[in-house]
Amino acid sequence: MGQMLRLMAACCAISAFVATADVVHFVNGDRLTGTLTEAPAGAVAIDVPEIGVVVVPSALVARAVPAGSTVLASAESTAEAVPAGEDTSPSAWDLRLELGLAAASGNTRTQDAHLVATAGRVGDIFDNELNLAMRRASARAGAGGFVSRTKDHVDLAYDLRWKYRESWYAVANFQFFRDPIKDIDQRYTTGLGVGHTLWDEQHGTFKTDIGISQVFETRAGAARVMRSDDPALRWSVTFSHWLKPDRLEIFHHNELLRVLTREHGTVWDSDTGMRFQLNDRWHASLRLDVQHETDPAPGRVKTDANYAIDLGVRM
Repeated sequence: MGQMLRLMAACCAISAFVATADVVHFVNGDRLTGTLTEAPAGAVAIDVPEIGVVVVPSALVARAVPAGSTVLASAESTAEAVPAGEDTSPSAWDLRLELGLAAASGNTRTQDAHLVATAGRVGDIFDNELNLAMRRASARAGAGGFVSRTKDHVDLAYDLRWKYRESWYAVANFQFFRDPIKDIDQRYTTGLGVGHTLWDEQHGTFKTDIGISQVFETRAGAARVMRSDDPALRWSVTFSHWLKPDRLEIFHHNELLRVLTREHGTVWDSDTGMRFQLNDRWHASLRLDVQHETDPAPGRVKTDANYAIDLGVRM
């Protein structure tokens, strides 16, 4: 924990140096740094050192950020060039990979490797989001039991959001979870719901949704295998905020799953952290993942906490 706190302090200190140049972000993930200049209608122009003035169509620009500002200097609308109702999502996905080391408490004593992959595709009508977390860990079996090493933890989630009425959206989601250390051989969750974006601006986003899900679960304990198929309520909150533009970001995702037909049906899962942008592609992050189950398998504790230091890359 001492090393994590020192790294967090270093990240905060480095983030005090705010970029003194304008930045143009493209929909494919590329960036240009320089000085924004006047441009023709339907275009964005930036004067790049040693290159000169670069003029690009507005349709290729995601956002233009003035030096030291979080306010969007957006390109002109491209609505006239797109038929009404057509999804203008960029063809490419925004992919991030994070790999690091972590310590843990709960059912896991130590943790060797921590891999997180996220992929997103944002459009005018549909948003796609895919998240994958994998962990290699050491398990503690029982109160004073043995230690076994196994690559065990897999958490895969996919959300499809259909945006309508400005800040409202419908959501369809799917999740696969596996953790033999907790005797969860597999847990599939599918559901539908409705959500609301409280704000989605250049400095961050805040959204929440609620819906109904179906949970298919197999628990493979030492004594017997238990299978269940139950309806559940699902509620989630997603929050992110740039403390320094394109430098230091905090993020949080919280999800609550309440199974309606059995007593041990509440699962609370959260992911909280801080991400520091090293350059256009590379970033470092500190994160805390917590999962709590009201009625775990016999001999397992209710709460798992994982503390990770990651190095990530944007593909």
